[in-house]
Amino acid sequence: MLELNLEQWQALQRLDAGQFVAAVAAQFQAQRPDSDRTTVQTRMQAAHDYATKAGFTSTPHIIRLLYLATDAPHIHDDPVVDSYLRKPGATPEQRLDDLDAVINAHLKRKA
Repeated sequence: MLELNLEQWQALQRLDAGQFVAAVAAQFQAQRPDSDRTTVQTRMQAAHDYATKAGFTSTPHIIRLLYLATDAPHIHDDPVVDSYLRKPGATPEQRLDDLDAVINAHLKRKA
């Protein structure tokens, strides 16, 4: 049986996360070929790091956060958004759904 020490395990997790972000970034760029690859990956990696720390577990929600952070850089670093997503009483995923609904309603009113 293969056994990894803590350092090896963390390196494997970083590699896996990096590959996940790269795949999501490629998907994003396929939809928006005019986007800058480095910028997209940098923003998505920061959002993925945040999602891990905030306790996101749902892959579709993590992907949604990565897309959102690409269009609104560092939205997760905004103190109001951060405190809302981490607020007790609901999961970060439920709070992201609520935030997404507010953003979409606001965009519809502007259109």
